[in-house]
Amino acid sequence: MSLGILLAIVATLGWGAGDVFVRRAMFAVSPELVVVVVVGMVAAVLGIVAVSTEGVAAFGSVELAALGIIAVMGALAWVTGNLFYFHGLRRAGVTLAAPILGAAPLFAIALAVVFAGERPNLLTVVGAFVVVIGVAVILTDRNRVLR
Repeated sequence: MSLGILLAIVATLGWGAGDVFVRRAMFAVSPELVVVVVVGMVAAVLGIVAVSTEGVAAFGSVELAALGIIAVMGALAWVTGNLFYFHGLRRAGVTLAAPILGAAPLFAIALAVVFAGERPNLLTVVGAFVVVIGVAVILTDRNRVLR
């Protein structure tokens, strides 16, 4: 198993555990506050890691165009995506909202094809559609979806 695959699996475990903790926290606080705290923690921890591994130069060598792309990603994925996702977790619960988020690779693959010129192989495309079928199966339980 490659290091990249192992790291992705560890990240998946972290995201899964995070969903449960966030859902519990939202019994007491709003999804907006959760996003503020999460973004603050991410900025602080990663800032410390960047400075400790690369020094202050880590922040000085970023091109303006790359910074703009990173800012758009931060606004779309981290802030907006997490805000809507946390509202979904709060209302639908982890067992319904988390699998729906699992369809994100479909959008990532489509955007990678359109904007990055990537060409996924047949197994990747088939696997992505299997994920969509799984989400569709979960959403067919109308009693859970409509509560």
